[in-house]
Amino acid sequence: MPREEFNIATNDSAEGSYTSQQWRSQMHDTTRDPESVDKSFTRRKVGCGYSVLCVCTLLLIVFGIVLLCIGFIVVYENEGQVVATVDLFADELPPEQAIWFESNLAELRNAFRVVEENKKRARNVILFVALDSVDSSYADTRPIWESFPHLALLRPTMQEQRTPRASFNPTSMFCGIETHSHTIGFDSAVKPWEECVSAPNSTHHAASILQWAQTVGRRTGVVTNGEIVQPFPAALYAHAANASWLHSSPDPLLCPDVRSQLLHGETGKQLNVIAGTLNCPDEFCREAFESEWVNHRSVDQSTYKLSKDMGDLLDPKLDDVDYALGLYDKQSLAEPAAFYDLIVGALTVLKSPEGFLLVAIADPKVQASVSEIDAAVRATLQKLSGVLDDSLIVVVRSDARDVGSSFATVHAIGPMSHLLHRVHNQTFLTHFISYAARIGRFRDADLTNLILQII
Repeated sequence: MPREEFNIATNDSAEGSYTSQQWRSQMHDTTRDPESVDKSFTRRKVGCGYSVLCVCTLLLIVFGIVLLCIGFIVVYENEGQVVATVDLFADELPPEQAIWFESNLAELRNAFRVVEENKKRARNVILFVALDSVDSSYADTRPIWESFPHLALLRPTMQEQRTPRASFNPTSMFCGIETHSHTIGFDSAVKPWEECVSAPNSTHHAASILQWAQTVGRRTGVVTNGEIVQPFPAALYAHAANASWLHSSPDPLLCPDVRSQLLHGETGKQLNVIAGTLNCPDEFCREAFESEWVNHRSVDQSTYKLSKDMGDLLDPKLDDVDYALGLYDKQSLAEPAAFYDLIVGALTVLKSPEGFLLVAIADPKVQASVSEIDAAVRATLQKLSGVLDDSLIVVVRSDARDVGSSFATVHAIGPMSHLLHRVHNQTFLTHFISYAARIGRFRDADLTNLILQII
């Protein structure tokens, strides 16, 4: 029966291979046995002095040692990665079967190529969150994140269940701690309040990945095709003892609402990109927010862009500004290309030598199809094509139709993406990103951080 060879990378040592352990043993043996060294060169009783022969011999020895060192490093880096040949029988199959065998052989070859782990620091992080998507219909092509090399599952673990179906907690996902479902940005010591009786204890504030990124000098942004002050975006920059205090609260001084924290809060006012909709009940609410935001930027003497429509975000001159704000109506954000425009515009502003962290949230109330989110992820890969080795791209997805499933898939590519490897608690997402980007408790020392930015 005819056959062909199928070469794959394997961790098993093939017969006749030369492992790094044997390489080290050989080097030690050579070092310990002077006679073996002597036998490698023809002995001549010639005084060294300054003879040309002696100098050439010494150069050869040095050159040989350098080659040995290089070889040792190469073997060490590729330890266990041996190419094995496996018989692949060329069966005659009908086209209806052959097409699947060919495509899956290609998948298998790709799987064996994922052997090198990128252990660099993630200078740039882009996190896409698309949970409970309304329109989950697939286009003709598979979404790009399905080709990412690393995949895991996220499991929601909540202290109380208010709905028959488990749902994810934004504070848990973005701050890395379990907390009560009707609070924002607080740990479990703060239970949902109905009234504001005192100022919440800042000791129980939950720091988010955006706050950690700002602390080490990274640019930050949050964009969504939904309400910018809803709990999922809000958990990135605000702290509210009641998740319904989005546009107002019982006491603005003791318990500031989410909208005011986006404008005046320590994390909110440092966001380089803010984009979404703002549907507060007050008349001229959006205009008042924009006016005050512009005033802050003027006082800071920083460059900024106030985007009035989605087309403004596609202006290539945005790479010269430090801050951008885009508050749009629901109709504009429901357009098929809206999510794509949000991502492209945000990346233009955020790209910088010091790096950035962008969180892009697809609102389940807005009918953003998988193909639209796919286009945004592909645009991200294209925009960062020159720095992909330093960029971690993560896509978190769940399907609203899968009522029986409480898990979300996490697809990742880039530095440290191999750390996603099994079913993780929803809080793991925060710690995974903070470790990969060296922010939060994993931040580099000041000197190390400076050196990393220089190189």
